[in-house]
Amino acid sequence: MVSVTTGGELLVRQRERPVVSSGFRPLDALLPAGGVRPGSLIEWLAEGDAGPGGGGAASLAFAVACRLAEARGGEAGAQARPRTIVVVDRTGWFHPPAVMPWLGDERRLVVARPSRDDDEIWTIDQALRCTGVAAVLAWPRNRVGRSAATRGSRLGGSALKGALQQWSTAMRRWQLAAASSGAVGLFVRPLAARSEPSWAEARIAVAPLPGGSRQSGSTFAERRLRLTLAGGSWAAVAADGQHAADVVLDLARGCAGATPWGAATTRRLAGPARPVALAGGRSDVACRAS
Repeated sequence: MVSVTTGGELLVRQRERPVVSSGFRPLDALLPAGGVRPGSLIEWLAEGDAGPGGGGAASLAFAVACRLAEARGGEAGAQARPRTIVVVDRTGWFHPPAVMPWLGDERRLVVARPSRDDDEIWTIDQALRCTGVAAVLAWPRNRVGRSAATRGSRLGGSALKGALQQWSTAMRRWQLAAASSGAVGLFVRPLAARSEPSWAEARIAVAPLPGGSRQSGSTFAERRLRLTLAGGSWAAVAADGQHAADVVLDLARGCAGATPWGAATTRRLAGPARPVALAGGRSDVACRAS
């Protein structure tokens, strides 16, 4: 017996899934469900040469992971604890002490540092399958994410096709793994990967904005970022409302900050809300390597 499900029924099922706020209202407004759906993948597209941090993308993604871990905390009664955040850091860039103030005493953080492509894919897959994991943050070091020019010079047609297939297959595995456990996959990738296939529910382009950080001594207190909805699953196509928004990230607490400017001043600094090419250069974010 064959069961047939229409697209409308699938859309209804998606809308019935629980939604958790990202902790950033402008980001929630961009996401198709009005927040983060447990069991989904989100891609954060950032400047390729800005390092694994992606000009603030990794810091924002980790802040969202903290919110997801906290939100899952009281579901099973008084004994429930916030679930684990797994960071798969093949590059060695992630610096845990910088974000420990974001975590609180009860949350748990696991950092895995695989050395090979296969190990990285396997680690992400296994972490996403664990029901005790709230979110998995990673910036996979696959060859596909490079610019078209670089890929053309280093990969032949068949090799590039194989790399694309490997990435697509891995993402599909991760999507199924996340759906089975309720964990959320948060993947920071270069902006050049926007043209590649994806199984992510939403793809958010992240660009740093000028004037968004206040300094206290030599420490950045907060950072402003421009977020643009850059695609995702077919549900994202049906999303209504705006396609770009600005957020302020409090780098001391890992949550939404408060901008000192009014709306008119923000528009003058940031320009119109539209997809933008991210500025180059390494950024000083809370998660930077020591």
